[in-house]
Amino acid sequence: MATAAAPKVGVTHARPKATDNKAGGKKEQKVVYPSDFGSHTSMANEELTGKITAARQDANDPWVILKDERGDYATRKSRLDSGLADPNRCADQPVRDKAVKELTAA
Repeated sequence: MATAAAPKVGVTHARPKATDNKAGGKKEQKVVYPSDFGSHTSMANEELTGKITAARQDANDPWVILKDERGDYATRKSRLDSGLADPNRCADQPVRDKAVKELTAA
């Protein structure tokens, strides 16, 4: 007949408590945008928007350059604060970069 040995006092088999091992213990601050998929006026990059060439600008629905967590992208002003997802923001990175480059090229 086998008997189970009693566990030693002070020994636990639970997972150890998680610790913060980052340098300095400071958390990286993340920029928060009004939504995950829409475009908003608060995201505007005025410097790059001013560099859009006049020949590429449309008077009825002008282009604007915005910045999100993935970088700069171009969209139409009518897309700002519409409450809808912006396909220009959701586009692949090469497409976004190409649109910005074409609009701001001298």
